[in-house]
Amino acid sequence: MANPMFRGLIPAFPTPLHLDGTVDEAGLERIVAYQIERGASGLVPLGGTGEATAFGIAERKRIMDITVTTAAGRVPVIAGVLDPGFGGALESGELYRKAGADGLMVIPPYYTRTDQEGLLRYFRALAPELKLPILFYDNPYRAHIITAPETIARMEEERLIVGMKASNTDLYHLDQVSKLISEAFCLLSGQDTLFVQQVILGAKGGVLTSAALLPDYWAKVQALAENGQVAEALATQGRLNPLMDALFAEQFPETVRRAFAMIGMPIGRSQPPIGALSEATEQRLSAALRHLESAGVLRPYH
Repeated sequence: MANPMFRGLIPAFPTPLHLDGTVDEAGLERIVAYQIERGASGLVPLGGTGEATAFGIAERKRIMDITVTTAAGRVPVIAGVLDPGFGGALESGELYRKAGADGLMVIPPYYTRTDQEGLLRYFRALAPELKLPILFYDNPYRAHIITAPETIARMEEERLIVGMKASNTDLYHLDQVSKLISEAFCLLSGQDTLFVQQVILGAKGGVLTSAALLPDYWAKVQALAENGQVAEALATQGRLNPLMDALFAEQFPETVRRAFAMIGMPIGRSQPPIGALSEATEQRLSAALRHLESAGVLRPYH
């Protein structure tokens, strides 16, 4: 049986910032170390949670340099390529490769609307130039296109991608994909709230936002699901529902930043246009974290 190149819990994490919006380099080192020490199987800097599109290329290079240096080969670093078109994606991908990324998570072009053949043309042009393993970022909400399972399978067959992050609530779509791909394909969940369900359908792990806070807990959830203990896996995942509801309630990913501050690791505020949380969401988030701490699920940062 072939082993997927990337598997397990691979958090997409926020980028620590100073009050003036510049990168908090010491904070970035801390958050990378925190995730690895608490069981992350990999890291995704500069995804949506990391606010990749809010930074210029010099800032993104520095973020990658620090992430790769701090990770020090302990886990793979898969950089998010969220550019809207070919030129930017090529520039970002080359930058991240030179910085030491182990892979790239690439979203489809989302400004110029395309179709299935256009997606194939895009990745056929991009993949040979990037020279790194590519995870296809299946995110219909952001990319404005539903990528057919057959297209995803074709991209694997042509060796354009090695896997995908399924940020898609359509479980039938994931089921169809899982029937068309090889055993070596890195099928990864991208839906915190549907992680167990996606593992049951074939996901080998997940690129999850909430895993940035507690990767070790999510690893236990995955182990239960893979061992066929479905009811227990769903119940264990369900203990995080109040946290996930708060994290995705509004002004994402400011919610994730506030969560880190509440556990003792302040990492600054999000860049515009993202704003502050409402008092109601602050209270929901705080209550969810306090409950997990009291239950021994989440350990504060010291």
